[in-house]
Amino acid sequence: MEEKRNTPAKMIMFCVLFAIIVIIDSLLVFNSPYLFVRVLNLFAVIGISGVIGAFIREIFILKEKERVQQK
Repeated sequence: MEEKRNTPAKMIMFCVLFAIIVIIDSLLVFNSPYLFVRVLNLFAVIGISGVIGAFIREIFILKEKERVQQK
């Protein structure tokens, strides 16, 4: 059975997708006339930004692991 593992390219793709979602939600925060929708989208932006940070950290961990395995 083939081992499923993350690659830096796959992680970068997910970061780009999450960044697009953050941009769209940020626009909704600024353009929404309702306070409830602004607050909800603001929490979504904060949460998704944390996910992007976790993905970026994982990219660095994977690159370091690949560098160590090559030695």
